[in-house]
Amino acid sequence: MSAIEQATGRILRVVCVVLFGAVMLLMMAIVLNRILALGSLDWSDEVVEFLTIWLVFCGSAEVWRMRQHFFVETVPQAIDATRYASAYRAFLALAGLAFVAVFTWQSLELMLRATDESPYFSLSRRFWYAAMPLSGALMVLFSLRELFDILTGRTAR
Repeated sequence: MSAIEQATGRILRVVCVVLFGAVMLLMMAIVLNRILALGSLDWSDEVVEFLTIWLVFCGSAEVWRMRQHFFVETVPQAIDATRYASAYRAFLALAGLAFVAVFTWQSLELMLRATDESPYFSLSRRFWYAAMPLSGALMVLFSLRELFDILTGRTAR
């Protein structure tokens, strides 16, 4: 794993922790405001939505990078002892790459076509949607690295 990829992983983790902390603080403020009635937090739903979207997609990119996503282990365990193990891992890497490439392309098109605005701050929803093509592009790069590692024999997974 390259130093750039490790730095990217650290950045993604820090971003996720900060976003999660912000969501938690905002949610606590919303609950306290309901009890104490300190003032209006009409804007809070919009901010929680924005933060949560970015948290989910940045977190997904980091999970993809670390290969810690859910997968069925039965078939890989059965194939690992055969001569087809590398071909199977390459096939899975290609399938994952195809998925994230289509996801990235489609989410980029969605972001670029977005014309709606958020109700409270009147910000372009492109800011919300931008999390998808960004995380997708990172996942494409991580998938290419994984495929390269498999094809060059650098990893046994």
